[in-house]
Amino acid sequence: MSESYTLYIKAYAPETIPMARLAQYMQNLAAMLGHEAGVHFHGLKSGSTQLVAKIDRESAPKVASHLTQIKHGEGTPKATKAQAEIDRLLAEDNATGSIYEDDNESAEVIVFPGVTRPRPMIYGPFNQEGSLDGILISVSGAGKTVHLQLQSGETRHTGIEANRETARRLAQHMYEPVRILGVGRWLRDHEGVWILKKFRVDRYSVLKADDLKDVINRMREIKGSTWKSMDDPVSAVRALREKGDGFH
Repeated sequence: MSESYTLYIKAYAPETIPMARLAQYMQNLAAMLGHEAGVHFHGLKSGSTQLVAKIDRESAPKVASHLTQIKHGEGTPKATKAQAEIDRLLAEDNATGSIYEDDNESAEVIVFPGVTRPRPMIYGPFNQEGSLDGILISVSGAGKTVHLQLQSGETRHTGIEANRETARRLAQHMYEPVRILGVGRWLRDHEGVWILKKFRVDRYSVLKADDLKDVINRMREIKGSTWKSMDDPVSAVRALREKGDGFH
């Protein structure tokens, strides 16, 4: 059973890799290996940058099983996210990489394509009818076009426009969950991420209490969010609305 794993970063050298960058790789390698109490930093090897982790004997079978699950696409969300992040870092560093076991570079457990991974083509921008759900957090503007913002989990939708009458009616639902419908202008970037450039509101609806719970659950997922500790977040949203003065 392997008692060490090495992340082979085919870029930099131990003497030249920025400390902050090394820390990013180290953090994500630890997340991939899991079982933190039994995994220890052992050192750096030359030959580009090779980050070595030593595994306690009793933790070795668990770590090996964990990596096998990741390799087969069955890893935990945390480990899978760390795997993708290492691959992204390598792509930014114009490099590839791998994790190999013991001291055998040919014994690769996981390979990171990094910079060699084909990038999706940029697509758009194009217009498409659709809808957006979220908590209305901002209504602003003195001209004929008023700008809105919706918060949905970690995502804040901006670039939303409405005419003054629609905005006036929407402002009565500040800090409430709403669904806006209209035409959005979308772009898919080279990372495959869809970006909303602009959204023109035609109509809207106020979401029901069950929908409010779903929106609040997404708000609770935000790192460092105080929504997690609230006993009655629904009442908190209503209190925010009562304190609001309409336009922000």
